[in-house]
Amino acid sequence: MDQRKIDELHARREAVRTATPASAIDKLREQGKLTARERIALLLDDGSFVEMGVHAHSAHPSLRERTPADGIVTGHGTIDGRIVYVAADDASVLGGTRGRVGEIKIARMREAALRHRKPFIALMEAGAARVQESFGAMAANMGARFADHFRLSGQVPQLAAILGPAFGGPSFTAAQSDFTALARGTGVMGMSGPLVVKVGTGESVTAEAIGGADVSETVTGQADYVGETEVDTLRSLRTFLSFLPSHSGELPPVANAQPAALDTAEGREKLRALIPDVGRQAYDMKRVLGLIVDAGDLFHYRPRYGPNLITAFGRIDGQPVGFVASNPMARGGVMDEKTAQKARKFVDLCDAFHIPLVFICDAPGFLVGPEIEKHRMVSLAARLLNTVCAASVPKITIVARKAIGLAYLAMCGRAMRPDYLAAWPGAHFDVMGPEAGVELVYGRDIAAAPDPAARKAEIMARLDEQSSAYEAAAQGWIDDVIDPAETRDAIRRALAASSDSRQPGFKHRIDP
Repeated sequence: MDQRKIDELHARREAVRTATPASAIDKLREQGKLTARERIALLLDDGSFVEMGVHAHSAHPSLRERTPADGIVTGHGTIDGRIVYVAADDASVLGGTRGRVGEIKIARMREAALRHRKPFIALMEAGAARVQESFGAMAANMGARFADHFRLSGQVPQLAAILGPAFGGPSFTAAQSDFTALARGTGVMGMSGPLVVKVGTGESVTAEAIGGADVSETVTGQADYVGETEVDTLRSLRTFLSFLPSHSGELPPVANAQPAALDTAEGREKLRALIPDVGRQAYDMKRVLGLIVDAGDLFHYRPRYGPNLITAFGRIDGQPVGFVASNPMARGGVMDEKTAQKARKFVDLCDAFHIPLVFICDAPGFLVGPEIEKHRMVSLAARLLNTVCAASVPKITIVARKAIGLAYLAMCGRAMRPDYLAAWPGAHFDVMGPEAGVELVYGRDIAAAPDPAARKAEIMARLDEQSSAYEAAAQGWIDDVIDPAETRDAIRRALAASSDSRQPGFKHRIDP
C-alpha cells in the first residue's frame, strides 16, 4: 500500500487526539477538570485503551470540521486486567452537546458491553442534543438509551461518573446505572438545567441547587459516591468494580485474604468495649464494621444519604460481602424513607451480582408520624421487605441490640429466611419499642399502682427478660447467641456453609 495513505491515516488519528486547543485545556485546568482522554487514561490500566470511532464527526455540514470524534471518546480497555467498555464526553467540542453520530458511538459501546458481557462505564459532562441535528419529528426516534440500559441492567455492571453539568439524558444514564459517582464542585445532575427551568417555571436557580454534590448525596441520594476531585471520583469506579463480577454469569472476584482486627485478641477486646450496656447509648457502627472486615477496608455506598443505615462493601477472607448495618450514631438507627430506598437498591445490586449480604441489626423501628407518611413509608417499607425476601444470595443476620417490628424484618429477620441468624448477648426482640408497648398494654395498671414508677420498672424488667436473645434462642427463633468478638468467625463459617447455594446467572433487573 502507498505509504502516503498510511501516513494520512496516522495523521488523521493524531489530529483528532490533539484537537483540543491549549486555551480549552487551560480552562479545564482552572476548573479542576481533565480532558476526556485523560479521564479514560486515569480510569483504565496503563496503555490498555483501544479507541473505537476516532474518525467520527458530525454529519451536519456546518459542524463537520468542528466536531472531532463527534465530541465523544469511546472504546474498551481494562481495569485490574478485566475488559470494560467506556464512553467519555468531550466538553471541549461544542460545549459537550450530543450529536447523532456521537449517540451512535455510545450505543455501539452499550451493544458491545451486552454482547460481550463486559461492564459499561459512562464518563459524562454533556449538554443537550444539538439543535441543528435533533429537532421536530426526529424526536419520534429518541430515547434508545433507556431501553439499552434496561437490557444491560442486572446483566453487566453499569457505572457512571458525573464530571460536569449533565442534565437530561446523561442524568438518566446515571440513574439507570448501578453506581454513580459525582465530582464535587463540577458535577451536576438533574432533569433540566437552569435555563430550561427559567423558561419553564420562571424561577432563577443555580445548577448546584438543582443537583450539585450536596443535593445529590444528601437530599436525593442520586449520587452513590461524591469525590472531592476528578481523580478521586474516577478511582471510586475502579474500587466499586473490584467487588463485582464482569457479568451476572460469574461470581465476584476473590481478592487476596487480609487479616482483620477481630483476628487478634486486642481487636476482639476493642469490639466488646465499643458496645454499650445501655440500650439507648449510641456507638459507632462504622468502627464495628472496620474491626470485622479484611484490613479494616470498607467502601461506603451513599454514606450521607440516610446515614442512620450503613450500606458498604467489604471483604471476609478476600470474598466480597455487602453490609447493611444500623447506625445508632445517626437518629438512633431508626429506619426512614431514605434508608428504605438506599437499602432496597443496595440489596438488589448485591443479589443481582451474587454478593453475599450481612445484616447487622440495631434498629428501634421505622419512623412514625404524619410527616413520614407523606413519603409513602408503608409502600417503601413493603418494597424493601419484598427485595430482602426475594434476595437469593447467602444472607447472614446478626442482631446487635434492638430488633423491633418491621425494621427487624427489613434487616433480614427470621421471616426473610437468612442462612444464619444470631444475636449478641444484649439483644432483644419485640413488635414495638418497649416503652410504647408498656404504655399500650399496662398503662392503666401503672397509673393505678401506689408507686407508678416502681410498677413500670418491674414490668419493664420482666418484659426485657421475655424479649431477650436467650429467650429467642430458647424458642428456636434464632440460631445462636454469640460473643460480639465471634462475629467475623460466625460470618466466615456461614459463608462457607452456604457457598454452594450461589449459582451464577441472570436474576433480575436493578431498578433505579
